[in-house]
Amino acid sequence: KIDKICDSYGATKYRLPEQVPQQDEIVKQVDDRLKDLGMVLDKTRDYRRGKLEEIVNKVDGWMLHVQREKAVFHTLNMFNYDVTHKCLIAEGWCPTDDMDSVRAALRQGTIRSGATVQTVLNQVKTRETAPTFFRNAKIAQGTQSIVDAYGMARYQEFNPAVFSVITFPFLFGVMFGDVGHGFMMALGGLLLCLYEKKLAYLANDEMFGTLYKGRYNILLMGIFATYSGFIYNELFAVPMEIFGKTAWCSGEMVEDEHCMNTLGYEPGEAMQKWVRTNMGDAWSNMDGSTGKEVVWDVYPFGTDPGWAHTSNKLNSVNSFKMKFAIVAGVVQMVAGVCCKLMNTLYFKDDLTMYFVYIPEMVFINSIFGYLVLLILIKWTTNWDTTYVLNNEQVVTIPQRYCMDDLSNSPCWTPPYWYNRETVPGYGSQLALLPESMWCMKNGVATAGCALYKLKLDNNQEQIIVEGNTFGTGELLDATLFNGKDCKAMGADHCALWKQSPPSLLDSLIKMFMEIGFVPIENQIIPGQGGLQVFLILIAFFSVPVLLFPKPFILKARHEATQHQQLHDGDDDDGHAPGGGGHGGHGEFEFGEEMVHQMIHTIEYVLGCISNTASYLRLWALSLAHAQLSEVFWEKTVVEVGLESKSAVMLFVTISAWSCFTFGVLMGMESLSAFLHALRLHWVEFMNKFYHGDGYKFIPFSFDNLQAVLGDE
Repeated sequence: KIDKICDSYGATKYRLPEQVPQQDEIVKQVDDRLKDLGMVLDKTRDYRRGKLEEIVNKVDGWMLHVQREKAVFHTLNMFNYDVTHKCLIAEGWCPTDDMDSVRAALRQGTIRSGATVQTVLNQVKTRETAPTFFRNAKIAQGTQSIVDAYGMARYQEFNPAVFSVITFPFLFGVMFGDVGHGFMMALGGLLLCLYEKKLAYLANDEMFGTLYKGRYNILLMGIFATYSGFIYNELFAVPMEIFGKTAWCSGEMVEDEHCMNTLGYEPGEAMQKWVRTNMGDAWSNMDGSTGKEVVWDVYPFGTDPGWAHTSNKLNSVNSFKMKFAIVAGVVQMVAGVCCKLMNTLYFKDDLTMYFVYIPEMVFINSIFGYLVLLILIKWTTNWDTTYVLNNEQVVTIPQRYCMDDLSNSPCWTPPYWYNRETVPGYGSQLALLPESMWCMKNGVATAGCALYKLKLDNNQEQIIVEGNTFGTGELLDATLFNGKDCKAMGADHCALWKQSPPSLLDSLIKMFMEIGFVPIENQIIPGQGGLQVFLILIAFFSVPVLLFPKPFILKARHEATQHQQLHDGDDDDGHAPGGGGHGGHGEFEFGEEMVHQMIHTIEYVLGCISNTASYLRLWALSLAHAQLSEVFWEKTVVEVGLESKSAVMLFVTISAWSCFTFGVLMGMESLSAFLHALRLHWVEFMNKFYHGDGYKFIPFSFDNLQAVLGDE
């Protein structure tokens, strides 16, 4: 039975002697055999380990050699074999400037190989689209990789990297602006650049290789972040006084003689704040007006450190950063549209230039270019000298104090002079004016009230003095105070009040909601209402110009080509019209072209709005970076470390702050700013002109085997 079971399962049967001594002998033989086999295995293992140790340093060289051989045979497999002449024929692309170098290399290869047949190189004409090849310096290679990741440029299309090599790190710096953080990043990029040859062997590592290939981008991003940090005047969120102390004075600066000697300073008012001026040179309580204009001190460079701990710091900083984000965004988008002009001029595409580029430029500049113009005018206007006269016109009254005979009008009344009747020289004339014509109300003194002389119809002059509109809107009522009534009925119907900087957001909204009407208090440019009507009209008419002409002109050209082909076909003997040949350069579908142009028009018009809003991320990221940096510093080092007055606690808090700085700000925040800068270039800038549907020129090179073998 046991034999049958073993046979059925295919088991091996061993005979076991019945005698115990014989069994022991067999066990001993098996043990000896196992020992011999174990010894053989150990020696084999030692031999194999020794051999592997001998060749471990040669494997990389062998792998490189195999890859090179594989690349050579892979390339040779793409050659064609000419049976008649028994030679290999290859067709490929070569940069025109490198033709002489290729011929020299072929001659050298023929000589070194000892070949009896010379290699022939001919230039072949083809209708195939050539690959795209850019010669970039090392500093631009990282930016070129970013552009290529979006899409390879068409052959001879404008390369966005020309602008992006500077604009990309600049926009990053705007979002990451801080002297300390920017210097750390620039230092890291500089070290990578200085030791690039020594670190080249680590470039194959995925993580470090990314940093190594973008080392020049990191250096530029750090430089621009440092520059932006000087503009924001922030060093790890701490304000600096590199370019001098604040241009502001306060009642707390008792040691500052210039501030303490300022006219209007009231001792004991610690919360009193004012800007440093040369008011003392423009007015003297002994001699009166000197005729000089009051000039407000301006901080030499960047943000005044005096704003650092004020309650309205965010309002001031946000206003600047928000407007700058709009200016930078519109400028870059307009530059993108201008790049389209470069393409059209190079390819001689007059149709695109006249009916795509021009309407696009008109549309974006008539709305958003106009907004940028308003921002620049608002920034450069001295609103302390801008006044509204009779609710009809905006006048500029420089801050120079009036002479006793008012010979230098328009001018300002004496500073901090409560009683207008006692003003030297012309106080009696001021006393005859209505009570509304005096800006110093309720005992609150100012640096003077503006004075303006209005010429009446009878060639006489009417003195008009600035009124105080705070708490009352009576002076703003054009039915009571206007130029016509002022000239006809006298000073009781005249008004002069200081214009406040208008809200640009309201101005832009009312540009479309109240077409042609700009309240005098919101006027920035003379004739602004009529200008806005003109801009809206040309923006409106640019849309149909962008939409309709190009498809219909293409249709007319196609029909003309078909008609010409039909005419040529009738003249040819034995050839049917519309037969093979050139065939009109492909089929033309008017409906498809019309839909494509419609999509482009809608995308561009809506994109101008959404893209402009998208650039506000520059402001948002900059604000987030500054606030995080300030929170980390204030909540760790200042409020815990310094207030504890303990060296150990100070060391602990500084260590924690360093970890937060490197981990959150230098790590996460820098990556976030990088991605947002990437999006602004890919979506907001490059989509204005860039097709990105070409293919890359990949030359045969042992230095780029992965690309040659198609592993990328």
